[in-house]
Amino acid sequence: MMALIAGIAVTLAVYALNLRIHRAWRNVLTSPLILAPAILIAGLSLLHVPFDAYLQSTHVLVWMIGPLTLALAVPVYQHRHYIRHWWPVLLVGTIVSGTTAMVSAVVLARMFDLPAIVEHSLVARSISMPFAFAVSDELSGTRDLTTLFVVASGTAGIVLGDALLVLFRVKSAQAHGATLGAIAQVAGAVRAHDRGVPNGVMASLTMVLGGAFTVLAAPLVVRLI
Repeated sequence: MMALIAGIAVTLAVYALNLRIHRAWRNVLTSPLILAPAILIAGLSLLHVPFDAYLQSTHVLVWMIGPLTLALAVPVYQHRHYIRHWWPVLLVGTIVSGTTAMVSAVVLARMFDLPAIVEHSLVARSISMPFAFAVSDELSGTRDLTTLFVVASGTAGIVLGDALLVLFRVKSAQAHGATLGAIAQVAGAVRAHDRGVPNGVMASLTMVLGGAFTVLAAPLVVRLI
């Protein structure tokens, strides 16, 4: 029981500290996607705590991914008028970006002759964690690798997404938000919300719709390629 409380308390404390640091120094390297895991890994290594023991003590946090998946429906419902107005863009964007991400993951994995478990864990790299776990479980991937790929993809999406938006001179707030939500998941949605309501709403919508589409389409894509 004490191990359970300690594991959750330490994890939440590190995350809260990371949020304060990120608000003070907004940088990709201070993002909770990167800094908090790095601190936890360093701490576990220095204290010689086995990863399995830490995972066991924080399994409640992992369990919460299920309810959080359902909670993602809330922003979709609250901003349903955006869906009514932008549904052609959302529909086409979701299908194109989701299909491209899945197909490229499978093709590259097979090109480099990666094991099937790595391929199946990689398919869900471009969607938020709750959806990614659902895809990984369905395809018999591993959640550890899926987590790594999602974090790496989100971090790269933040950096490259902003650069590409500037390069192609995209001015629309909705386009900015949709792009960040589609390629950088939660990190992109947070960045978009910082820039305004239209950006944030579109990012949340593309993140949720993209995740739902990938959950439904991933098994079919893997079988067909």
